[in-house]
Amino acid sequence: MRILLLGASGFIGSEIASAIAAEHQVIGLTRDPDFAQRTQPTVEWRQGELRAMQRPDDWTGLLDGIEAVINASGALQTGLRDDVERVQSGSIRALVAACGEQGLAQFVQVSASNADASSPSLFMATKGEADAFLSASGLPHAILRPGLVIARNAFGGTEMVRMSASLPCIGPEITGGGLVQCVAMADLVEAVVLAIAEPDRTQGSFDLVEQEGRPLSEVIRLHRGWLGLGDPVWRLPVPLTLLRPVSLIADGLGWLGWRSPLRTSAIRALAHGVSGEAEDARTLLGREATSLPATLAMIGAAGKADRWQARTALVFPLALVCLFALWAGSGLLGIVRLHEAAQLIELGGFPPQIARIITFTASVADLAVAALLLIRPTARLALLGMLGLSAAYVVGSLVLVPGMWLDPLGPMLKVLPIIALELMCLGMEAER
Repeated sequence: MRILLLGASGFIGSEIASAIAAEHQVIGLTRDPDFAQRTQPTVEWRQGELRAMQRPDDWTGLLDGIEAVINASGALQTGLRDDVERVQSGSIRALVAACGEQGLAQFVQVSASNADASSPSLFMATKGEADAFLSASGLPHAILRPGLVIARNAFGGTEMVRMSASLPCIGPEITGGGLVQCVAMADLVEAVVLAIAEPDRTQGSFDLVEQEGRPLSEVIRLHRGWLGLGDPVWRLPVPLTLLRPVSLIADGLGWLGWRSPLRTSAIRALAHGVSGEAEDARTLLGREATSLPATLAMIGAAGKADRWQARTALVFPLALVCLFALWAGSGLLGIVRLHEAAQLIELGGFPPQIARIITFTASVADLAVAALLLIRPTARLALLGMLGLSAAYVVGSLVLVPGMWLDPLGPMLKVLPIIALELMCLGMEAER
């Protein structure tokens, strides 16, 4: 079967692609087909931007020969690179309309538990709008509504859980939120495979959640145990309302392209709770959905890479803030105190005027890389620029003012760990 898979390079979509590519011809839609091709060569990739595909005509070419569609795309919150309403509602309604004359065997919509067009959450409302439009379209369809999806990889809500679970010495006791029902990625993928293989039996909408709802604190505690980090020294009560200032900062960074798991949409979802009808899983899968403890056991013991991922996801934002402060501060001080800064260049034998020009140029370069680091799409370029400037300052100091390396406060020696931090951030900056 020739299947169009939206979100094929994402957290859920990549798992679906791996599961069905052996038996079906999978056409994946992605923003970056070069990267997707390197990571998933069994998929036939097409470049596409859901924000721009708002009319049925925008989908016509992609649907040639397509027998089934799986939508595993999504956007948590509107920002520089995302538009929740256009991605989750407008584009999917246009796709459903375009599928009307295709003779489609099945349209599988991966939605979310609690998705409802009347929800105050834009994420849940737009998912609900697409679900309702698909239900009324007359197309053969299965709408799958998973709870918090748990897998070996982590993204969004699961990444936030792992970050919280890896806090050193502290076990956060989140209060003020609803209960959370999880679902194993393996269960969700199995449901998608069944929906494609048995379209007659899988028509309608199905929640995919475990039987038991758990407080978020318990979900975090179980993940801490799975990571092998041991019991925390302190249990810290954290009302969800205290995360509001953090979520506002995360929302602002979203307009610079950063996709933090702590944005308002995620906090509101946790406050409301993640719940659904557990019996739907039995109807669809012929058994109960796998419980969270069983899911973690099924994934297998956490390894060093899992612990590194959890801890670096926590440290990465702090490291970026430190680098921004360093380079922005260096640039500003170089301009504000241009005369004093230029004196170091003069020690290398340069005339005062030339020394001031060099110092001013270097300060502007420092500010430029700091500004580029603020914007997510240019963060990699910023880190490469920081490495280049750091190397230039090391070489320049050795040539012009070698005595600075013998300064008792070690101003130049401190550049070396800065370079190491830049290299580490460069290695961690990939989003997927």
